[in-house]
Amino acid sequence: MHATFPLGRPAGIRVGAHWSVLLIMALLAEFLAQSILPEAVPGQPALVYWATGIAGAVVLLASLLVHELSHALVARHRGLTVDRITLWLLGGSTEVPDDPPTPRSAFAVAVAGPLASLLAGAGFLGLSRLFSGAVPAVVVVTVGWLGWTNLVLAVFNLLPGAPLDGGRILQAVVWKLTGDKRRAQAAAARSGRVLGLMLSVAGLVELLWFGSFAGLWLVGIGWFLGFSARAELAAGPAREVLSRIALGEIMTPDPVTAPGWFTVQGFVEQAASGRFRTYPVVTFDGRPVGVVSLSALARVPDTARTSTRVENVCVRPPGCLVAAPDVPLTTVLSRFGNRPGQDLVLVVEDGVLVGVVSPGDIARTLELAVLGAEAHRERPRRA
Repeated sequence: MHATFPLGRPAGIRVGAHWSVLLIMALLAEFLAQSILPEAVPGQPALVYWATGIAGAVVLLASLLVHELSHALVARHRGLTVDRITLWLLGGSTEVPDDPPTPRSAFAVAVAGPLASLLAGAGFLGLSRLFSGAVPAVVVVTVGWLGWTNLVLAVFNLLPGAPLDGGRILQAVVWKLTGDKRRAQAAAARSGRVLGLMLSVAGLVELLWFGSFAGLWLVGIGWFLGFSARAELAAGPAREVLSRIALGEIMTPDPVTAPGWFTVQGFVEQAASGRFRTYPVVTFDGRPVGVVSLSALARVPDTARTSTRVENVCVRPPGCLVAAPDVPLTTVLSRFGNRPGQDLVLVVEDGVLVGVVSPGDIARTLELAVLGAEAHRERPRRA
């Protein structure tokens, strides 16, 4: 989901929203303004309904963010890296590149979101009772609607099937009982396929038997769950293979580098005889500075290229990815290519650049994993 716009960094975690969030907010605001509020509190001006409906949609979006932040904060507390949170049409996703090390950690991360939604739902319902008679009725109804909506979302997310939180909880329980993480992942994915099929059938029945177009939502959600579960089931064996591969085994050793002390013009003349578009930037003694691309160099004005050094143009850590040779590929895989400077992973040992992992290295490793083989390259011995 790269078509996002930033929403800030609460608790230091990058948050973005997919463009589909605007669609769902508009639909929710219209639902409140034209259906829920006029029926519950008739006789109010349309402006009141719409203003309250928009406010309700925004608060619901905030409660979805709280749900995802709960996942992220618990994951970080458990020592896992959290890349970002993305809100989208059907809720949100928290990107945690690392797999939880234990069933207990997996359970804690998975249950945190639904628990936050349950607490939010109970809190909104409590406020609706507290506000009754003290604030305008449209506000009371909207707060009550937020309470019930959060409770429904919590219960829905607890359904036992991947990729829902309930599927992650099921996975953690099966992992704990069997001691087999791969078997637990497969059980959660299969449960998700069954759940998706059931929701799709229920939606078709509602649409064809009762004539309710709300059934289309169930069909869409069911299809999404089934598709996601099938993808997880197919990706399970490949991910297991990838988790055993370290960056040092697939890296390209002794890569072509860009001397940081070169001017942009000087390096461009050198790069013209090469075949790469992105280069690791190093100091005179081989220590990595960052990553630079030809496109970044092209943005330097012609008049400044003879006076600007390459090291002043490159993307530096943490903007570019730096990792040790023994780091598993899966640790950096989800972050790869998300931002400028992340089309190379700099593999560093004892402070010295020993290799890079490029898009070609990643693609080759993934294709071999799908074929059931592991990519290995003999690491060069250091003097």
